[in-house]
Amino acid sequence: MDGGPAATARLFDPDGLTYAQRCGDACVVCHKKWPRPRVRVGRLPDGVAVLACGECADALVPAVAATPCPFPAPMPGRRRAALS
Repeated sequence: MDGGPAATARLFDPDGLTYAQRCGDACVVCHKKWPRPRVRVGRLPDGVAVLACGECADALVPAVAATPCPFPAPMPGRRRAALS
């Protein structure tokens, strides 16, 4: 593997997809054909790109957080109860 975008792409099974979904004419999630899906969300085993509409793509590919959330610091004056 060369480590390119295809190396980490989500792989879809073509057996569960319709002809329109396999050709990129319909959303891979909701089957919507208009407007034509434009967001690449993965690929088929033969390397063909799998497309989704904008709404479904947001659900499939979560946005990466710009900054990591730090673990919350303990509140001063509060102690955890001991378990016995």
